[in-house]
Amino acid sequence: MSEPTSRLYERFLELLTPGAGPDGPAHRAGGREPARARYGERVDGEGRTHPVLITRDAWILDQIDLALAFDQLLTADDVVVVAAPYELSFVGAGVDRAIEMIGASVISVGTSNTICPMPRLLGLIEEYGATALVCSPSLAAELASLAGASERPLDRSSVRSVICVGEACSRERLDRIGAAWAARARALYGTPSAPTVAVPCAHGALHVCDHRLRASVRDVPGGRTAPEGPRDGAHPGAVARGELLLTAPDTDPAGDGPGATGELVELGGADRPCPCGEKSAVLTPLGRVTEAVPARRGPVSAVDVERVVFDRPDLAPHFACQVRNGGFDVTCAVTDGDAVRDGEVKRSLEKRVREELDVDVEVRIVAVDDWNTAVS
Repeated sequence: MSEPTSRLYERFLELLTPGAGPDGPAHRAGGREPARARYGERVDGEGRTHPVLITRDAWILDQIDLALAFDQLLTADDVVVVAAPYELSFVGAGVDRAIEMIGASVISVGTSNTICPMPRLLGLIEEYGATALVCSPSLAAELASLAGASERPLDRSSVRSVICVGEACSRERLDRIGAAWAARARALYGTPSAPTVAVPCAHGALHVCDHRLRASVRDVPGGRTAPEGPRDGAHPGAVARGELLLTAPDTDPAGDGPGATGELVELGGADRPCPCGEKSAVLTPLGRVTEAVPARRGPVSAVDVERVVFDRPDLAPHFACQVRNGGFDVTCAVTDGDAVRDGEVKRSLEKRVREELDVDVEVRIVAVDDWNTAVS
């Protein structure tokens, strides 16, 4: 970052005092209560909506972390298309502001698919030479297919960076998305109540913003959540798997209070150093707890299924996964029509998922050109 911008963040920090986490009580000098700056909503596992309020102070601190993350992914010369949700969500607004803070240009297209449907989005990328795209993994895959079908070869696209938000996505699938765009693909992670929870390092691992958030996990139904070791990271090799709890660094995370997120994650301890040298815990998002399937070795998520199926090099980056009767209905896409007809890919993937994850699965293979019809 430029020196003036760095100083701006320092000034922000000088105005704030250490306080509570994303939903906790305020601890402010002189008894000052922080203003409730932003309203949003979240949807629980049963489809019910709940209000979410973020204070001005928490929003600013969140923006600082997000802007610092973008500073490692973008430059002031980048033109960034943001196809992230804005309505009753913090994602779009947060990404926009953080990108502006590092001096890059923003084209905000949202996700309504009305004012700016996907063909127009691709047209904007081409017309303005956009160098980065921020969107969900699913939208990145659909746009890549649409570009190919409309004879806009992505190997000559101006986009150099795809930054995925809003969906849990395996490293294997993220790499496939990057290959489809001939670009570097990275992910950011947040929850409806804490928009920026973990940010990527140079190696693509997501590190918890532990200077303002304490991340831990607790058991969820469906078996042991930490088969490789204790969840507190007491010995080497321990990886915690369970529901993510987020609190202030000095807060007890136990209980069903505001720290509970409903998100299933893997959390590595300080004993599992990242090659980048960063000491904060590495977090791997796995989706909602309610969308995991119980198994003998612990809850299995759609991201676990992604890790298995995307070992095959002939799959396009599309992926759909639904829970049904203690198993998964999975849809994958291929560019080779023969693979749809002969059934070998389907049988192979079903066998591997059942053997490696110990869950039932039904795999459907479709042609890339038929993807939208198949999953609609």
